[in-house]
Amino acid sequence: MNRKIILSCCIFTVLLLLIYMAATSNSTDDKFSKSQDFSKSEIKNMRRFRDVFVHLDLKGAPPKIDYLEKILGELERYAVDGILIEYEDMFPFWGEIEEIKREDSYSKKAIQRINEIAFERNLEVIPLLQTFGHLEFVLKHSKYQNLSENPFELNTICITEPKSFEILNEMLRQIRLLHPNSTRIHIGSDEAYHIAEDERCLNRMKNEQLMKSDIKLKHISKTALMAKSLGFSEIFAWNDMFDKESEESIKKVNLHKLITPVVWGYSTDVTTPGYFPDGLFDRIYNVFEKYYIASAFKGANGINQQFLNISRYIENHQSYVKLLENHRKSATKMNGIFVTGWSRFAHSSPFCEILPVSIPSLIANLLYINFEPQNKREIWRLLKEKLKCHIPHMVKGIQSERVLENCDFEGIEVFRTFSIKK
Repeated sequence: MNRKIILSCCIFTVLLLLIYMAATSNSTDDKFSKSQDFSKSEIKNMRRFRDVFVHLDLKGAPPKIDYLEKILGELERYAVDGILIEYEDMFPFWGEIEEIKREDSYSKKAIQRINEIAFERNLEVIPLLQTFGHLEFVLKHSKYQNLSENPFELNTICITEPKSFEILNEMLRQIRLLHPNSTRIHIGSDEAYHIAEDERCLNRMKNEQLMKSDIKLKHISKTALMAKSLGFSEIFAWNDMFDKESEESIKKVNLHKLITPVVWGYSTDVTTPGYFPDGLFDRIYNVFEKYYIASAFKGANGINQQFLNISRYIENHQSYVKLLENHRKSATKMNGIFVTGWSRFAHSSPFCEILPVSIPSLIANLLYINFEPQNKREIWRLLKEKLKCHIPHMVKGIQSERVLENCDFEGIEVFRTFSIKK
């Protein structure tokens, strides 16, 4: 008798659980099934991120303009506000700095067309120009090697040498001329690994009684002032060169009045203790008017990774939501997110997860940003729906990139090629 009662209770409990899951699923499905019916303004009102920008890294694998036009159309469809475009040596530099550009760089006309396409798609264009670290594309040329902090590692520009600012100013000026409608710019300023290794900086520190952190902050501040003098109203900069500095040090060089920090992190769990410096978000809240965060949809899963892992990047975005929940006070000053897509770790590094292969990851993560489904299963289901996948019923629930081979998106042929090689 007791066994029958226990069995009945178990069956009843299972039935209740199934009913609950069905109801929850139907509710979620209903929201997602109507996702294409929401206007951009409605989506912006629903999501926690005011601004959503997608980063296009042109290092080594720049798309043709006609392909880029299709991608920008997709971004508009998913309520993206703009693009953060990092040309590096694909920008058509001219005059005294002409040799910085690649032989097959975009033409001035192509840059103009990119701006026109973005305008037609209601997308803001924010150019990104590295001005501290990641300047191999400049410093590798014999004409500029004397501007490097380290003659063997051409990553960091010497921030004491006046000629460094001459070339930075000229690059910024040319970016400004070909982006007349852009009001904001990103000056990079991350991963400058070789600060104060050059004799010029060491002598300056000695003569002016400065610390390494002092000349570092002064450089970012001076570069931001240059950008503002050229007509950019808002200057973005990555956080890692000043995120351990005190509030007093930041205020001393007026950095809090000159830049908007972008806190970047591409780990699967950015809430891990120690991942960000202790007290970072309190300092940002106390000093800056606002800040942005930067996640990743590709290019952060290994220096030579060719195929993508969608779930890995979804976890990155999920952890950011958790991070903002953990820092509710500072989250009130979080204005938006840059969804980055890196082509390679550095100028001389191999390609990783090229853009055509990574389109499903981009769309999956934009869906998460816009609607914040509770689990990956829901994201995958919606992704397959959006990509018009023709998948046999027996594998519909599988969360694997391989099942996307029978889908339709810009880059599917390249995706299939890399999928076979995986």
